[in-house]
Amino acid sequence: MNLLRFKARVRLGAVQTLATVAACSLLLAVPARPAEDPLTLDAAIERAMSDAPQIASAQASLESAQAQLSSAGRLPDPELVIGVDNLPLSGPEPYSLTADSMTMSKMGLMQEMPAGAKRRYQSQLASREADVAQAELRAARFEAASAAANSWIGAATAEQTLQRVLGLRDDLAVQSAAARAALASGRSSVADVLAGETALARLESEILALEQERDIRRAELARWIGDDARRSFGGMPWARELDVSAEVLADNVAAHPPLAPLAARIEAARTAVELARAAKRPDWSAELSYGKRGPDYSDMVSLEFRVGLPFFTRNRQDPKIAASLASVRAVEAEQQAAVRMHRAEIESMAATWRMGRKRLEQFEQSLLPLARDRTRATVSAYGARQAELRGVLEALRDESELQREFVALEGDVTRAWVFLHLLHSTGVNP
Repeated sequence: MNLLRFKARVRLGAVQTLATVAACSLLLAVPARPAEDPLTLDAAIERAMSDAPQIASAQASLESAQAQLSSAGRLPDPELVIGVDNLPLSGPEPYSLTADSMTMSKMGLMQEMPAGAKRRYQSQLASREADVAQAELRAARFEAASAAANSWIGAATAEQTLQRVLGLRDDLAVQSAAARAALASGRSSVADVLAGETALARLESEILALEQERDIRRAELARWIGDDARRSFGGMPWARELDVSAEVLADNVAAHPPLAPLAARIEAARTAVELARAAKRPDWSAELSYGKRGPDYSDMVSLEFRVGLPFFTRNRQDPKIAASLASVRAVEAEQQAAVRMHRAEIESMAATWRMGRKRLEQFEQSLLPLARDRTRATVSAYGARQAELRGVLEALRDESELQREFVALEGDVTRAWVFLHLLHSTGVNP
């Protein structure tokens, strides 16, 4: 009996082993899921450009303006004229259509003919409004791309700052533990231990604040790219070059995407002035009708022309012209203010991009390596009882500050590059 049980156990164990081997073989046969690529700045902008509702709204407005081009400046629709002339109200046969020779039922067509200049400027105004819609689409693309890029830079900066501080926390934790061990052996003081514990606690609090900042920035980025905001971030592309120089960008400020709608509105406002002036020219209309009289009388055909008489332009057309001219001046003044502000912004961003890259190179080549070497030397000196823990904490704090400055400057330089680049590329793609 025992032998039979032993054989059954052996067989069961063999079956389980075979099942395990088969399961492992199946797991090995299934291809491993590739790790998700980091989210780059270019990918974030491209995703935002494809999903931004602001762009969809501007695109629909452009299609609406373009759809009206074919009808602008056309003649009004003709009007059908149906009526009765000279219907008797008294006499032997009141309300008769055939008893009186002057009574006739009438049917005809009437066509209004606005002045040619008015129709021409109506067509031009529709074209200018389509240009405004096109410029607003460019501005919407630029704004969406800039907003998505700034959100990505903010989130990436928060993430990189957090990672660098986490690395320094490990170093500080080691030194704090070393201080506690030295206190047990009599080689350290209680003040050193408390200083190390306090520095570590403060750093932990800063890490929590950085995690909060990272989550907030990711939430802002999710507004533009959705769930992709949860992905890891690619490196900060601060070393990129510009396609054109900042000086060239400053020479054609009015044509940049943020200011293009103002330039288009000025042209539309000027066309509106000409349209208001064209209202001084008279319109006219023509009416052709056929009159049917009683059986004893002949039918008649009538042709009428009506001409508008713009005699009182002082109280009608002139105020509209003055209002249109004031609108032109208002938009021109708004453009001048925007041009000044935009040119100053270009110069500021160009200085940030140009000098910031030099500063980042200095960080990489000297400041960060020197800070790291100082920390290591201080740690070694503390281990050899040649320095106090205070010096180690100061070195770690200085290195942490330099790391944060470096990451913040990376974000500023990248943000300046994005701004200048999108001005040249009209906000389509970086």
